[in-house]
Amino acid sequence: MKMYGYNGKIAYINLSDGTIDIQNLDEEIAKKYIGGASLSAKLTYDLLSANDFETLKSDPFSEINPLIFSTGPLTASLVPSSSRYCVTAISPLTGIWGESTSGGYFPTALRRSGYDAIIITGRAKTPQMIVIRDGEISILDAQDIWGDDTRTAIGKIRADLEDDKIRVACIGKGGEKKVRYACIINDEGRAAGRCGIGGIMGDKHLKAIAIKGSNKIEYADLDKMRNTIKPIRTVMEQNFGLNFFSHYGTLCYMDMGMVLGDVPHRYFTSTDFRAEYLTGRALKEKYPVLNYNCAGCTVACGRTTIVEKNGEKLEIDGPEYETTAAFGPLCDVLDWDPILECNHLCNLQSLDTISAGVSIAFLFYLGEEGLVKEKITPLLKDMSYEDLRFGNAEIMVKLLNQIINREGIGDLLAEGVKRIAEELGVDPELAAHVKGLEVPMHDPRAYAIQALAYEICNVGASHEKPDIFNIEGDTATIPRVKTGDRFSPEGKEKGLVLYWNLTNLYDSSVICNFSHIQQNQLARLLGASTGFKEIAKKKGALEAGERGNQLKRLINCKLGITRKDDKLPKIVTKVLHHGGAMNVKLDLEDNLKKFYKYAGWDWESGCPTEEKIQEMEI
Repeated sequence: MKMYGYNGKIAYINLSDGTIDIQNLDEEIAKKYIGGASLSAKLTYDLLSANDFETLKSDPFSEINPLIFSTGPLTASLVPSSSRYCVTAISPLTGIWGESTSGGYFPTALRRSGYDAIIITGRAKTPQMIVIRDGEISILDAQDIWGDDTRTAIGKIRADLEDDKIRVACIGKGGEKKVRYACIINDEGRAAGRCGIGGIMGDKHLKAIAIKGSNKIEYADLDKMRNTIKPIRTVMEQNFGLNFFSHYGTLCYMDMGMVLGDVPHRYFTSTDFRAEYLTGRALKEKYPVLNYNCAGCTVACGRTTIVEKNGEKLEIDGPEYETTAAFGPLCDVLDWDPILECNHLCNLQSLDTISAGVSIAFLFYLGEEGLVKEKITPLLKDMSYEDLRFGNAEIMVKLLNQIINREGIGDLLAEGVKRIAEELGVDPELAAHVKGLEVPMHDPRAYAIQALAYEICNVGASHEKPDIFNIEGDTATIPRVKTGDRFSPEGKEKGLVLYWNLTNLYDSSVICNFSHIQQNQLARLLGASTGFKEIAKKKGALEAGERGNQLKRLINCKLGITRKDDKLPKIVTKVLHHGGAMNVKLDLEDNLKKFYKYAGWDWESGCPTEEKIQEMEI
């Protein structure tokens, strides 16, 4: 039976023995889990036995860990901001469910590859790369590019394959050396950034995936898709925030965020700094900055910054807001040059800029406070304990290089803040993470409902799953998601559940969160794409988003997560006495109880109740 909106195929690739198995996508699974993040969760859950979960609980770097690249029924369609893909695995950083999405042009190639998901298991004995051309899958030797940075590797792959149009997702040294927050880079600078999934590629000796596809997707009702898209495009074009993105990229938020107390400074101990030095406008005043868009996107929030180094012009992708905040105010560095250098290094060597910046800032904090000097000093290379101070840009860059190469104290910093605190024996409440994932560059004290979102998010502290601070801050409006006093989460718990499910639906469709498409519109688009009546109405579509979230939580429970893990550390909740979020006290336990009630989770175990599991037909 023909499937609309899908390729209808899943590729299973075992790197241990080089076997490739092509299977049909189960239509019933597609109806219930859509695609992208939720489909990947279902595929992972079905692949892993109880013994496998126990193995991965103790070692996410086991070869049985499924690495899954996937798209959804709206990816690379007429829908605005739809050139995105999802990549998942059990995270080596957190030990639980890990997922990340990325834009660019690679998602379009993956969508046209002939496959809705590519599932990679096993571990190659030597470096390999996967090449997919018009549905034909090859596993090729990649020893000659192992050790190359991502730009060099992409260039060599295109030259070797004699095809400048082929799209590539790959890793640099960060992934190869299994830095626990290594990311995956596609299209020279787009990143599937969080959860360390690039480290899983490195562990599997998989350097890259290169794709050129021409498979055409047929839609159930193309006219209905076009008619639904028209008002969405109009709203996006008139959206003040998205217009700002077009002018300045995500850096348009830096000064506004500082005023709101949303930009962390000096490792979450302040939110008050000279933000005017690091705005999108300030960047443009110092360097030539070009904007670009992901395939089919009208927002064009991407940036390329031109800098001179050693007399040569160098094109740097970005920097984005999160990167600038992580290597800027969080480390108290307010100079563009070192921030751009760190940004470029992370892109070249495939590191999550958020986790890298938070890890370095944590070390600076320990140095400033004079903590565990006797344990840190023996680990230092080419620096002293006294160098570990906020604002030391030279040391920040040096530490990042040591992380990339796992040299000196960089070998410890490559493990993330949770393990840094454990190894050094410092108070775990000083480690800025939730479930092992470093807190991003939106301070929990600025938006209390976002703080609660960090606590319950399936991957740990993520500002995208969901990005409810955007709704609270009036960047977008979603019906039934209550807003109001941003310092209070009261009465917003039910809306958080709804928006959490909606953003998972975005990641399952797969489209960009910036689109903020309304529930009813998204349901119509999914119905028009697939012809599935079950998801053509708002209730059915949101139920599919919820089912994926509940399954991810169930996976986490099998990996050892309990209610005790749904908490923020004290370093990011301590009351501040200055800045835009001063005198805010976060006490979220009652709100967490309400979220559990609305989500259908058991308060004692932290897992979905049997009633919820049956309701979701998991």
